[in-house]
Amino acid sequence: MARLTLQASRATAVTLEGRELAYFGGCGYLGLAHHPRVVEALTVGLARYGVSSGAARETTGNAAPHEQLELELARRLDVGASLLLPEGYTANFAAAQVLAGDHDLALIDEHSHASLFDAASAARLDVRSFPHGDLSSLRTLCSAARGRRIVIASDTVFPSLGHIAPLRELAFCAEDAQAALWLDDCHGLGVIGAHGLGALEHANLKGGRVVLTATLSKALGCYGGFLAADSAWIERARATAQAYLGTTPIPPALAAAACVALELAFDQVELIGRLRANTALVRAGFERLELPVPDDDLPVFAFALESRARMDAVFADLCARGILAPLIRYPGGPAQGNFRIVVSAAHSLEELEHLLDALRSSLRGNP
Repeated sequence: MARLTLQASRATAVTLEGRELAYFGGCGYLGLAHHPRVVEALTVGLARYGVSSGAARETTGNAAPHEQLELELARRLDVGASLLLPEGYTANFAAAQVLAGDHDLALIDEHSHASLFDAASAARLDVRSFPHGDLSSLRTLCSAARGRRIVIASDTVFPSLGHIAPLRELAFCAEDAQAALWLDDCHGLGVIGAHGLGALEHANLKGGRVVLTATLSKALGCYGGFLAADSAWIERARATAQAYLGTTPIPPALAAAACVALELAFDQVELIGRLRANTALVRAGFERLELPVPDDDLPVFAFALESRARMDAVFADLCARGILAPLIRYPGGPAQGNFRIVVSAAHSLEELEHLLDALRSSLRGNP
């Protein structure tokens, strides 16, 4: 399948091959990447700091917006401290490098993001996977590894599978095994939890055994990654994680934009409310169309049809009807690929109805 090349974008539309299409892809769950206040903060930051930090943070690359963003993340997530990384993948490498200092075995949910496996392997942890969401198998692995220093790792939200990890149960397993709990909350932050604050809020998780990694590039609409944990652990990361010490941070202007995105996401509850209302509307529409819906109330609707040819035909027909509903062919996914339709807080009622009408017509017209 040819790689798509977007020529322009806004919160709910993209320009592709000279045509503007309604957009239902990506991970911009709150529609903040194009919010005027976020863009303004970025523009002002660029004028003050330029495009690049130009050096690692522990030399001369540290700027006030970096520190402000870390403080805001820690305050909002109710953790001891946070640490910015260049992006979410790198955040997992930094986490693994610190965890490897006093752990030797990583037990990772088999469907977790590749970055957890890559990071744990690169940090020379003994890496083993457990069947997805299978707590009994996890407990068996922990029991067999008594005497070893264990890290239990998982994504918090599995968007293409449509559910949230059993976070409380994972925490209980970690407590029983005296293990660290490493959670990748990239798809949870801004989506789950009573106020959208992610996995820690959703499962009411606190304590020194939890290490959280996440991204600024999904619900918050910016760029970068971060670690969140107790203060002593974050200080160790600052002192020992080469993925932090040896990398140039996100531009200060992006950090300033992310501070505004945090405010918009979590101080103005209507954004989370709109995301959930839009998700419920599309969920009801998918049920009427007899398409799969997520087990949990998540804004990602992934489904496959019976053949590659039908998938391609429906994708082309949706584009002709003015809808870009991404058809993804990912390693480890269905051979024919799967549609991955994402709902945003920025989508209007008209755009959502257009999506559902176009899906109904395209599926009927391409049996």
